[in-house]
Amino acid sequence: MIKLFVTDLDGTLLGVDHYIKNEDIDALKRMVEDGPPLAVASGRMDHEIAEVLKRVGVNGHRVSQNGAFVFNDEDTPIHAKTFESELAQRIIQTIDQEPMIKTVSTADETFTKESNAFVDMISEQMFHEIIVKPELNEQVGQTIIPSKIALHGKEADVMKAAERIKETFGEEIDSFISHETCVDMMPKSINKQSGLRQLIEGLGIQPEEIACVGDSFNDLSMFEMTPHSYAMSTAHDQVKEKASTVVDHVHEAIEDLDKKGLLSKKEQAADI
Repeated sequence: MIKLFVTDLDGTLLGVDHYIKNEDIDALKRMVEDGPPLAVASGRMDHEIAEVLKRVGVNGHRVSQNGAFVFNDEDTPIHAKTFESELAQRIIQTIDQEPMIKTVSTADETFTKESNAFVDMISEQMFHEIIVKPELNEQVGQTIIPSKIALHGKEADVMKAAERIKETFGEEIDSFISHETCVDMMPKSINKQSGLRQLIEGLGIQPEEIACVGDSFNDLSMFEMTPHSYAMSTAHDQVKEKASTVVDHVHEAIEDLDKKGLLSKKEQAADI
């Protein structure tokens, strides 16, 4: 039985301009009311996830910045991880010559060195403004302790940059494409699976008792946890190949679990 339903945000539950389908909202509300709780696992910041949950009208656990921060549905911090200062400085120096937008995220703020139209476009899709700090490179690892460092650009440039990052840093960090326009660099062993494992350990849930839905390469680690994985039909083919089922919408994943009789009911849980 499924005891936790996990959804990604961008490209999955969350559309352009923060749009959320009414069908997904209704399905999530019914599920949380009658069955397993909800967790959101996203590359976004925790306060952004909290805002989405507020708009949906449900409570939920939160795995933010690809697993760097984890909070349960009672706002209790479960896990937090940031870069070591020396490694963060080395990453910034290495990517400085990349012809792409660089952003540095802390627990609740995002920074970049200079403003341009692309930065403005990224900001529009966030729930907070990107802070322009010309002296960013000097402050990383000193007064700014990153939890995530990212490169933004066109899809072809992102794919190539992701390969260069892996060749340069190897096993020192975790890196993956979180969106077709973004490659994220994280502290080693920080990903959505590691964050979810921190969460479910406290909840007393086994990996096979979760179901998850996502659309990008940063969702693959949670797909690996459970046979109940769903990829969005708009996802890259390599992402869809790793999921057990492909759906068009989040509510379809919930409906599929329900049809299979896999959604645990609260009244059943109370009897155990």
